[in-house]
Amino acid sequence: VTWGEVFAILPFGNRTVIATYTGAQMKVALMNGVSPNCDSAIHTGRTPQLSGMRITFTCDGTTPVITGMWLTPQGMGGPETPVTDTTTFRMVINDFVYTGGDGYTNLIEGTDVLQPGDDLMEIVAAYIGAHSPVSAAVEGRVVKQ
Repeated sequence: VTWGEVFAILPFGNRTVIATYTGAQMKVALMNGVSPNCDSAIHTGRTPQLSGMRITFTCDGTTPVITGMWLTPQGMGGPETPVTDTTTFRMVINDFVYTGGDGYTNLIEGTDVLQPGDDLMEIVAAYIGAHSPVSAAVEGRVVKQ
């Protein structure tokens, strides 16, 4: 894979942020992320891309409702731990969504925040280089019921 190919999908210069969140905070963020599935008037790229987690949701009219959240530290098909409103966990997100981009306005509320500032394009390129070939697959991490 070339830098140009990675840049084509990650052209924004985003950097990493690590923070602790509660299940209740994640529920708010994820309702924002899946909202275009419930309201066709919402046209942004806010769909959540999850790793280490699985969610299910439904729509109550145009309002998304998160019906389940599970931590999946060994990936899909491995053990799952239900996430409750009081569950806390660490997440790596990009600085754009951390500061409210794509409507993720509550992610700034994370605690124990670290901003190592690793370049996401470099991280992805290094991963692809170490694990090639890679392929995309729908794993069922975000499922509308």
